[in-house]
Amino acid sequence: MKRVCLYCERTSPDSNVFCQETYCPSEMSPYIFDYGEWLGDIEIARPIIVLRTSALYEARHNGQTVLLKVAHPGVEHTERLKREATFLRDLAGQKQRDGAFPRLLPPYANATIEKEPYGRAMYREHLLYYCLFEQFQGDPLRDVLLKNPQLWIFHVGWITTALAAAAAVLQSKGRYHYGITPETLLVRFSPESAAPQVLLFDLGVASDREGLARNWYPGLVPPAYTAPELIDAVPQPSYATDVYGIGLVLYELLVGQPAYPYKLRSDAEVYAAVLAGKPVRMSRVEDVREVAEMAVAAISPDPSRRQKSAAEIATVLLKITGDAPPKKPSRWPAPRTALTVTAVLLAVAFVITLGATFVSLIR
Repeated sequence: MKRVCLYCERTSPDSNVFCQETYCPSEMSPYIFDYGEWLGDIEIARPIIVLRTSALYEARHNGQTVLLKVAHPGVEHTERLKREATFLRDLAGQKQRDGAFPRLLPPYANATIEKEPYGRAMYREHLLYYCLFEQFQGDPLRDVLLKNPQLWIFHVGWITTALAAAAAVLQSKGRYHYGITPETLLVRFSPESAAPQVLLFDLGVASDREGLARNWYPGLVPPAYTAPELIDAVPQPSYATDVYGIGLVLYELLVGQPAYPYKLRSDAEVYAAVLAGKPVRMSRVEDVREVAEMAVAAISPDPSRRQKSAAEIATVLLKITGDAPPKKPSRWPAPRTALTVTAVLLAVAFVITLGATFVSLIR
């Protein structure tokens, strides 16, 4: 295992993390699994991304490639993962699953998600809680932006629409995210579709109205993506707070950098900038004015000036960029069709062979 600092992202393969920044609590850094290591009966293939609450891996379980999400040690992190897994299980049970949500898998070979939506396994001195998701071949949006800081405007619109639609489902179920960042999204650009596919693999605080004040904790989300009303205050149930998170992602997609830069800055410095409400200048206006104005409104320090819900953002963006084009049909037949055709051909070949053998015996 290696150790990764959640604040400055320094990595140490020998578990000894040292950071020269006085504000960096490197001794609290979680352990991150490496290729070939095991958690219970799950083999790690590679780490995908490390959040402040958990880490996401590509892994192998019972011969199947899956996504593995492991909560960092700590009651607040493990309880958050339990709420998230329970919500995804209930959503699947209602047969109402938006495409942007991960599909939950049983954590053990002999388990069902109805009874056990998350798993537990010991590693060294820690009891680790985890979830298994169906495989999704994609990259964190943060990595996508490192390769291409300013995406095509239609890709910007379709990614944000998918994110807003997923947040709208959460809001329709009375749940609050409060931790939307580019790191919580996986994005896939595939040749089968002109539109990117999006997976919101992290549901933030994943809390209902009654438990929000109890379940929220500042370490859930980096300061640069924390809404002003959550800084030094008891969180209040408000859809406008998640609108703020969606707006930050949209703003960053447009300008090519975070609205509030955070690299090599202390949490206190970043919080002060957020409270002042002075993001980096919106430099992309001429070609996408309406979308830019939407992003500026969504990250307003005053919640009353933002859009009222995630559904409103999705609806407006759909009018601007339109629906994402459908997936291109494959030239190959569906697996079930291919199996049926193969079975028929084998049966025909068997009958022909049997007939030929019968004729030769008669002669």
